[in-house]
Amino acid sequence: MVQKIIVLALLLCCFTAIAAAADEKLPDPKKDGGDGIFALLERRASGGRGDFPKGAISREELSTILWAASGLNRNGKGWTVPMAMGKPPYVNIFAVTPEGAFLYDWKNNALVTANEKNILPDITGDGFVKESPVVLVFVSDPEGAGDASGINAGNALAFIASGAMTQNIYLAADSLGISGRYMVSMKTDAVKRELKLKENEVPLCIMPLAKR
Repeated sequence: MVQKIIVLALLLCCFTAIAAAADEKLPDPKKDGGDGIFALLERRASGGRGDFPKGAISREELSTILWAASGLNRNGKGWTVPMAMGKPPYVNIFAVTPEGAFLYDWKNNALVTANEKNILPDITGDGFVKESPVVLVFVSDPEGAGDASGINAGNALAFIASGAMTQNIYLAADSLGISGRYMVSMKTDAVKRELKLKENEVPLCIMPLAKR
C-alpha cells in the first residue's frame, strides 16, 4: 500500500512538472521608470549584424517586451496597435529560445509551448540570429481577424499591425538596455513546420533580441 502511494505521488509530480513546462505564467511587466519617449526615439536603432549582443534576457524583461508589443497596455482604455472593427491583434507572437518555442498568450501574459526543441537554427541562416537568446516570430492570425478578415487581403493589415508591434518593442527594449533587429528574411517553410502553423497562418517577420 505504501509503495502504491509512493508511486502515485511520483506520477503526480511528473504530471505537475510536465504541465509547468507546457505553460508558463510570466512575471508582471515593468510599467514605470525608464527614459522619456523622445530620448528613446533619438536612440532607437537596430542592433548591428556584426556586433549583435548575446546577453541573456530575464523573464521580467521578456514579459515587459511582449506586453509592450501586444498593445494592450493602456489600462483598459484600448490598444496601441492598429486594429480593424475592434478585433484584438490579428498577429500572434512566438518567443523562440534555446529551450523551445512558445506562443505568447496576451490575455494571460503567459507562454504556451509550441515546440520543446531548439528551433533557432531552423529560423534563418543568419549566425547572430541563431545565437540570440530570444527571437520573436510574428505570424498572421486570419481566424483572429474575424469579421475583419475580408479587408485583410494579402495580410496587409497583419503587416501593418506587426510593424506597430515591433516599433513598440524597439522603444521598450531600448529602455531596458536590450537590442533588437527587425527582419523579414527567414526560412518560411521551416518556421511554419516547427511552429506547427495552420495553412492560412503566414510568418510575417522576426526580431532577435539580446541584452547589451
